[in-house]
Amino acid sequence: MFWDEIKKHYEAGSAHQFLLHFNVDDLLYDEVYGYLPTVNYLMEQLNMLGCDFVLGYNMARGVYRSTIGQWRNRQKMLKLIPQDHKEDESENRRPRINSRMAFDKPHEDPFFNMEAMPSQELRQRLKRLIGQPRTKVGLVIDMLEQLTPNHSSLTDAVGDETQLLFNQIQNWASDLEVRRHRHVILLVTRNTSDIHPNLTVQPEIPMVVIPFPDYEERLRFIERLHDVAEGASQMRKTLGNNREREALARETIGLNLLGVHDVVQQAVAAEQKAGGEPVLRYRRESIRTFSHGVLELGETHPGPSDDGWYVMRVIRDIADGLKNQDLRRVPRGVLCLGPPGTSKAYAARVLAGEANMPLVQLRYANQVGEVTVSINENGNSYERNLTAALNYIRSIAPTVVFMDQIEQASPHTAMHPDELNQTMPHALLNAISDASLHGLVIWVGASQRPDLMPPIFRQYGIFDTKLIMLPPNGGGRTIILRIFCQGQTSGNINFQALVGGSETDGLTWRDLFLIVQRASNLAKRNNRDRFTENDLRQALNDFVPDYSREMQTFMGLLALREANSRMMVPDGLLPEYQEFVEGNRIDKTGINKRLMELSNQLGLHD
Repeated sequence: MFWDEIKKHYEAGSAHQFLLHFNVDDLLYDEVYGYLPTVNYLMEQLNMLGCDFVLGYNMARGVYRSTIGQWRNRQKMLKLIPQDHKEDESENRRPRINSRMAFDKPHEDPFFNMEAMPSQELRQRLKRLIGQPRTKVGLVIDMLEQLTPNHSSLTDAVGDETQLLFNQIQNWASDLEVRRHRHVILLVTRNTSDIHPNLTVQPEIPMVVIPFPDYEERLRFIERLHDVAEGASQMRKTLGNNREREALARETIGLNLLGVHDVVQQAVAAEQKAGGEPVLRYRRESIRTFSHGVLELGETHPGPSDDGWYVMRVIRDIADGLKNQDLRRVPRGVLCLGPPGTSKAYAARVLAGEANMPLVQLRYANQVGEVTVSINENGNSYERNLTAALNYIRSIAPTVVFMDQIEQASPHTAMHPDELNQTMPHALLNAISDASLHGLVIWVGASQRPDLMPPIFRQYGIFDTKLIMLPPNGGGRTIILRIFCQGQTSGNINFQALVGGSETDGLTWRDLFLIVQRASNLAKRNNRDRFTENDLRQALNDFVPDYSREMQTFMGLLALREANSRMMVPDGLLPEYQEFVEGNRIDKTGINKRLMELSNQLGLHD
């Protein structure tokens, strides 16, 4: 629990000012008052920490007190407590916030009638309040991005009241008198990239993430909704039995409690069971919203039952290592390398499915397009939204993060490969390099041009597992085509005759999927539900690959050159790759020579 981290620092006397960020607009559970908005929850915790006077401030509301009493009505509205709820005795065992205060004393003046905007009077009264030793103060400054935006004008301004208040807030962090008086200051923001960087680099201000709720917290919330509802109500029908409520708690990973409440209420209104496709749609939209378009929810798939696909040996070893908490078997990252259409994205989906982890896809600056822009424009909105996305990833961990075409991860084109890391977003560099995420986040990168990858992806200990994904040989194509055609064909089909010969060398998984799809369309145009061998042959003869055979070979050899394990290379290779592989040896010198020939032939230049 994030509050335990704050409490540990405070009780040890190592910090008295904290920066809280990410899921700051949710509900948090208090043992006495139940589910409270984040700011109300924080004020209650400051009360429990022994603060005599607790207040909040933001530029929209000004200075304010806790509204626990008002929140009771909102809890009834959200059906978190019964409509006829009355205060029980347990609530009286905890002193009310500020109940020990007499507001007529000068040093305890709450100044609640002042204007919200920073002023000399506000600054001086805060200074006097925090400077006095008789009353222990708890101060929550929320919507921090409005008061201390990430903008150079805040540093440049001289004598401006906002600047002076900003300086005062910074100085409190290192003021030992404030620490000696045991005051507590909580700074609250959604996204640390939206506030002035001076507040994020001070060692005296620990940064604490308020995460999304975990499975147990979601289940407790769902159980509360169920228990509060009357016996025969639609709410109880929607939430179902114990097993159904546990399944819903698993399905709602990636939602905060308000999101869980929304999907349940939508199901109640529709008189349906909660879960399934409506929850999936809500999760997809929630992820897009919280990450400002930088993340997308991915589908997960269980792998085939047998280990015929060589990739499954690696995936199942990783999944087994996670299950047994043997992190020596779990890489921090996996690179899937090979030409387009060789199932690199599918491998990421299967890894997530086998490991029972959610899958999100990271989108780059050139893929996002119009994204939600932070409140303060400084020409760097992608990096700012990326910070929110990475906090989301940490919050839902363990998870698999898929990075397709990772050669595009750098938003700018560098003149030299060594400069690519400099153009990579720093937040992404830090996250990929963060060893504390080992076993919690598995980064899966896919590339058809590993020669253009930023150098960090070659850094030791990050992407040491490299799966070489190449076009299948004749036997592989026959098996794949048969799988794709299951339940869709009529009559006997000779799959070997269709795609087992050398004339179809180079066809990929995606090519074969498209051919089957087109054969199905041919059958439907002729009012048939199932397609025949003739339909397949017609679709096959009509098919034109996206790349020339030479270009495909070039990309395949680039992948093969990256191999650091023979086990992670397909067993059955096409002739253009087989000539460089003998037993467990890969002739990388020969590959380099052939790549130079193909580069000249294709007109490619470094």
